[in-house]
Amino acid sequence: MDTGSRQTIHGLSSSHWPIILILFIAAACRLNNITQPFVDDNAWRESSVAMMAQNFYSESWNIFYPEVNWVGPGPGYQGREFQTVSYITAILYTFFGQHDWVGRSVVVAFALLGVFALYQLILRVWGDQRAIVAAALMALLPGVVRVERSFLPDPAMVALVVTSFWMLVAYLQTDRPRYLVLALLIGTLGNLTKLPGMIVGLPMAYAAVSILRQRRALRPKKIALLASAGLLSALPVAAYYIWARHLSLSYPPYHFAGEGNWLWDQGLRSWVEQGYFLPRLWKPLTVLWSLPVLALLLIGFLSPVFTRNNSAEKSQAPWLFHWWVAAGVIYYLIGARELVENPSNLHIISPAVAALSADAIVAASSFAARQARRPALTLIFAAVIIVAVGLWGLRRSRIHSSYAEQSYELGLGLRSVSRSGDLVVAAGNMIGCPVAIYYSGRRGWLFPPYQDIKDWENLPAEAEAIEIFERLRGEDAKWFGIVNERKDSVWKYQPGFARHIESTCELVQTNDDATIYRILTPEEVARLRK
Repeated sequence: MDTGSRQTIHGLSSSHWPIILILFIAAACRLNNITQPFVDDNAWRESSVAMMAQNFYSESWNIFYPEVNWVGPGPGYQGREFQTVSYITAILYTFFGQHDWVGRSVVVAFALLGVFALYQLILRVWGDQRAIVAAALMALLPGVVRVERSFLPDPAMVALVVTSFWMLVAYLQTDRPRYLVLALLIGTLGNLTKLPGMIVGLPMAYAAVSILRQRRALRPKKIALLASAGLLSALPVAAYYIWARHLSLSYPPYHFAGEGNWLWDQGLRSWVEQGYFLPRLWKPLTVLWSLPVLALLLIGFLSPVFTRNNSAEKSQAPWLFHWWVAAGVIYYLIGARELVENPSNLHIISPAVAALSADAIVAASSFAARQARRPALTLIFAAVIIVAVGLWGLRRSRIHSSYAEQSYELGLGLRSVSRSGDLVVAAGNMIGCPVAIYYSGRRGWLFPPYQDIKDWENLPAEAEAIEIFERLRGEDAKWFGIVNERKDSVWKYQPGFARHIESTCELVQTNDDATIYRILTPEEVARLRK
């Protein structure tokens, strides 16, 4: 690492202890309640990821055929991102068995890599203080912790692309080819893991121009090399997602992750009429990063001059994270609906938010330390601000929510009454959420099935619900389970559907969480009616 990157600033030692302490705290925050089932705010997505890991482990190790269990007897292949997280989890199942904590632990490991990589990246371009503060923010922000303990691909994507960025900057500063090779390989895996990682290409391009220009190394040959590396990295990503699209067009329910949520799907006019989804954006922003951090982000973003006591001016890229936020804005312009409906996608901007907020914190702390005539207290003041911000976020962010608890219990109930090979139908807490199917250990259908969902808040109208139920009964569904909060609604507002269930099913199990019926065969229904 360059000498300038190791300098002591305002009394901060170049020792590794600060980042080691931060990583320890980050791990403690994310590993807390690590055995929690997938019942939290991201349960609907986590349970599908868990199904894919389960199917790699128990059915087929072919990573190009990710499969879920909520499309009937199957196969349930889907057009999804490259299954980095679920595949590693499936491999670990062979050593530890299939447990929810295994998947969460894989994500936590990636999250810790992300914190460390962000520290190293900022250390190279902005110096020690901002690196420490930004890493501490990433470690402690409750909304970030919530995402980075969820069984999702997003933390792995962020960790890999930040590591790739770190390697790229190291190459730009040292000209050592191994760093460029590592940047290419790790960046490719990051973008395969989830496509939004591609937006970091914009700040990477800025960093390359800025650093090479300061080194007076911005030559056509170097530019061509970097452009070739970028193209080489993009080719396997493009090839995989073309394959994923093919898979989504070949197997029911013909699902391609994120489809329908992009500007070209509905058109600019439609989005403008909906206010570009801005009224819905505020809540996920404040949940993920918190109001104080958004204020710090604004201060850091608008600061026109950076005073970073780092003599290695040639290694700096002062506007790097501004370009990162700009890339996030471009992402929002084309994918606003996807971002507000699946807020975990916003996590790709978290490193920039942490970095710019850290810049504002260090500036404020340095000012306070100068006023107190104690420059060595800069990081003490910064730590106080970080703790205050963390506590604010903790009051407003549900790290360990459990909205799908009834769906989880329903799944366990279906597992206990059914046999291997039985097809189940599950109506859980949320329309389209497959938690109950996953914990049942069976294949089957959501109710309503994915292709029949028109309203993500309510069940279909009574006549349509009966028609769907009869179709699934005709496709050999054996069991029907419904969480009690949804059952109460059906029995109150759709009495005809309730009577149909009672006339075609046998009540088998009921408790405080859910009710389970055995679906009768046509012959049994005929005998019952006689």
